[in-house]
Amino acid sequence: MLTVGFTAQEKELIVDTLMMPRPGVSMEVLVPLCKNGTCNRECVDACRSIHGEDAPLSFSVSKGYPVIDEAKCTECLSCIRSCPYGAITNIHLHNRKKHQKTRLRASTPQNKPYEISEDYSRFSESNMIFARVRNDSSFEHYGKDEWHGAEAMIESNIEGYGRFEHELAVANWHLYDARTLVTGVPQEEITRPKRNRTIQAAPAELALAIKRAARFIGADLVGIAQLDRRWLYSEDRKGNQYDIPEGFNRAIVMAIEMDYESIATSPSFTSSAATALGYSQMAFLEIELAAFIRRLGYSAVSCGNDVGLSVPLAIDAGLGGYGRHGLLITKKYGPRVRLAKVFTDMPLEPDQPDTKFAESVIRFCEVCEKCAEHCPSQSIPFGPERTITGETKSNNPGVKKWYINPETCYGFWIENGSECSNCLRSCPYNKEDGLLHRLILWIVENMPWMNSLIVKMDDIVGYGKQKPPSSAWARYDKTS
Repeated sequence: MLTVGFTAQEKELIVDTLMMPRPGVSMEVLVPLCKNGTCNRECVDACRSIHGEDAPLSFSVSKGYPVIDEAKCTECLSCIRSCPYGAITNIHLHNRKKHQKTRLRASTPQNKPYEISEDYSRFSESNMIFARVRNDSSFEHYGKDEWHGAEAMIESNIEGYGRFEHELAVANWHLYDARTLVTGVPQEEITRPKRNRTIQAAPAELALAIKRAARFIGADLVGIAQLDRRWLYSEDRKGNQYDIPEGFNRAIVMAIEMDYESIATSPSFTSSAATALGYSQMAFLEIELAAFIRRLGYSAVSCGNDVGLSVPLAIDAGLGGYGRHGLLITKKYGPRVRLAKVFTDMPLEPDQPDTKFAESVIRFCEVCEKCAEHCPSQSIPFGPERTITGETKSNNPGVKKWYINPETCYGFWIENGSECSNCLRSCPYNKEDGLLHRLILWIVENMPWMNSLIVKMDDIVGYGKQKPPSSAWARYDKTS
């Protein structure tokens, strides 16, 4: 949660003052930050939930604030996570964070709204959870596709888990699964087609033409980034090395909105059908746009979730920022989008990251934990702290963010018989576009001290709660 009553600079000064090295002490209550009169002593309850009545943390009536028995403390950090005012810290953690912060800033361009460690290395697509299902026999869910539990769910007769919805969801994947790029980049997509001429125009003019074409074909959002090759996968899903020529120096990133009402029914099969349709729309969009670029005399490689990491490329292209759930959050649709990409050697004028918005997303996610609360498998971390390492083989380390657990997430998919979109459904940024939504966005971006109130209001109004699947289908039952 955000510190109440102190600015970030004041809190940093307080912490630095109290962090003078003292032998044997690692956990510390930051007394100036403690607001015991306005909290419910969550730190005491959290400590007791781990250690019982003989917990190392207790409230001292005489002192007026919590005290920690260092001899008993196991540094489980439950008190730190529970304190709403950031009034408890760990010396080792704090010093490590400061060191990380210095290293990260030194290796990341200032105009990028994310931080990357100095030792970051390209990620292999073979470590993606969907690749491991087929190629990693050591993976707990090896050989089990996302539909593994579908038949059991169909037999349960739960609304939204019927045969009709299941078959529609599977069918909606057909175009995406039929893409050649599922098994690698075909050489003909890399080699420039033999044409008599190449269209010559200024980079800004070419960029305008490409964005118009992308929107015409079906993109709801489109941006252009200078291709940061760190975001290219080092290998494909089978462990074969990708070879994208150096001449490919632009990434066209496109977002497709998924149906609001359908996603609101997550984790039902109805929501899954909307997700699958989004992927096949991606395939159509990226293939058609790449074909258009090649008709203009340039080379282009189309890609969906392969070849390169979609979220950081989308951030570079100015489409949004990182969320707690690891997804891209856009201004217009929140995280309720699918991302398609085209890499090209066409000399396009690039867009710039929307740094102000992306930084406001981080601030809001530090306060809001709705996606973590609504996650059925509890795969999304709580707390304001971001790290540069994940817990599993399927995490891509080296970027400072919240790392989800893809393995437990996928485990729920198997039990559910389809994908889960609860994190999208519950995200306060997930709204239908309108004047009120834009007003709230402005407040979040320019008045961050209102974030906690906005989260509470989001709950009070009832946003993010699951809707009955019948509500998503009602509009399709009209006869005229």
